[in-house]
Amino acid sequence: MLAALDSTCIYMEDRDLDEFMKLQSLPCYCATVRQAARAVTLLYEELLADSGLHATQYTALQVLDSVPNLTTTELAEAIGIDQTTATRTLALIRKSGLAIDTVGDDRRQRRWALTAEGQAQLRKLRPTWEAAQAAFEKRLGRAQAVALKKASYLAASRLAPS
Repeated sequence: MLAALDSTCIYMEDRDLDEFMKLQSLPCYCATVRQAARAVTLLYEELLADSGLHATQYTALQVLDSVPNLTTTELAEAIGIDQTTATRTLALIRKSGLAIDTVGDDRRQRRWALTAEGQAQLRKLRPTWEAAQAAFEKRLGRAQAVALKKASYLAASRLAPS
């Protein structure tokens, strides 16, 4: 019996593994959106790899550049991430010398701003980020990319806890 089972497994591996290992259409919205998010993140992270920054860190730099002195909570809300992830992301950015934090309205609150090095890194990486944007649009199609961005923002804004 075991030998028969082994040969069935080997047969399945040889014939069906390649088909099984391909990206599958999943049965729910949550899994499908997460699947898409992982694919998009991988695309951007591949292009940012030489910088030492992750896509979430670059996004935080962009937000801090456009709206300096945000609190950790405000940054988390703007990006749509949880407080713990924002705290970890900002700590890594601070450790790299790209941002500084100061005490906010009370000693538990931190306000964040880019350092000169952070602004320089953002400028330096802008062409790389634009290349990631262009690669995304090329693979998906410009109209579909714009539609996905709009639909994703709409979903995030309607589904986010208030």
